[in-house]
Amino acid sequence: MVQESGISKRLWLFFLFAYAFSWLFWIPQALAANGIAIPAGLSVFLSSPFNPAAFGPLVAALLLTFLGEGWKGAIGLLKRGLDFRFKKTWLFPILLLPPLIFTGATLLSVFTGATPPDSSVLSNPVVAIVAPVMILLTAGPLQEEFGWRGYALPAWRGTRRPLG
Repeated sequence: MVQESGISKRLWLFFLFAYAFSWLFWIPQALAANGIAIPAGLSVFLSSPFNPAAFGPLVAALLLTFLGEGWKGAIGLLKRGLDFRFKKTWLFPILLLPPLIFTGATLLSVFTGATPPDSSVLSNPVVAIVAPVMILLTAGPLQEEFGWRGYALPAWRGTRRPLG
C-alpha cells in the first residue's frame, strides 16, 4: 500500500517507532545533561553504555516484522543480517586492523608531541585484538543496520526506482 507521498505506511510506522523508542531514552538523558533533575538512578543508567536508545531501529524493525509476518519473518530479518558466506581470508585483515590503528595512533602522538594512548590494554593481547572487533561488529550494526538496511531500505526501494 503506497500513500500519495510514495512512502508506504509500514515505512512511516518504522520511522515513528524507531525514533519514539530512541527519544524515549535520549530526551531524559539530554535533560539531565542540561541540569534538569531526573531520578539519580535513571540518570546513571541513561549515561551508561547500557542505554538502549540506539536500539530504536532494531526494535522497530523486529516489532513491525513480527506484527506483519510473525516469528518466521522476524527470524528471517535477523538471518539476512547474519550471513557468514564470505571469503574467510577477510578475517586476517580484520584481526590485524585494530593493532595497526593503535600502533599508528601511538606513533602519530609520539611524533606530534601529544600524550600517547593508554597502552595498558596491551598487557592482554587477546583482548587488545578481539575487543575492538567485537565492538565494531556489535555496536553500530546490531543497533541500527537491521532496522535501516534490513527493514527501511527494502520498504523504501519498493516505492522508488534506483535512478528516479
